[in-house]
Amino acid sequence: MTTSPTRTVDGVELPAAGTWKIDPGHAEVGFVGRHFMLTKVRGRFTGVDATVEIGERPEDSKVTAVIDMASVDSGDRTRDDHLRSADFFDTEKHPKATFVSTAVTWDGKRGTLAGDLTIKDVTRPVTLEVD
Repeated sequence: MTTSPTRTVDGVELPAAGTWKIDPGHAEVGFVGRHFMLTKVRGRFTGVDATVEIGERPEDSKVTAVIDMASVDSGDRTRDDHLRSADFFDTEKHPKATFVSTAVTWDGKRGTLAGDLTIKDVTRPVTLEVD
């Protein structure tokens, strides 16, 4: 018998319940920041190690991610080096950031993922939009 990697819940195709390791080649953590409150700077972290535990009920799912802060890429090497410095991420002292989910809500194929984001040993609650 072959087990399918997906299932249908309320008419929406979702991953099968279980633990899934995110493929780093298909994952990134992105951000948008303001530069002098005039322009937006977009960037990403390419070093992401994440696990998703898909619950029988989608809202019982959990996500844990570790982000390699030195993998920051905003398209400008000088800016990226500054982001890695003690002025921002201080990657020498704090090479990793973590995200641990605390709640998941779903509406069809979209949802929200609430959790605790820790950067430089400071933890703050965040809510992410997911699909």
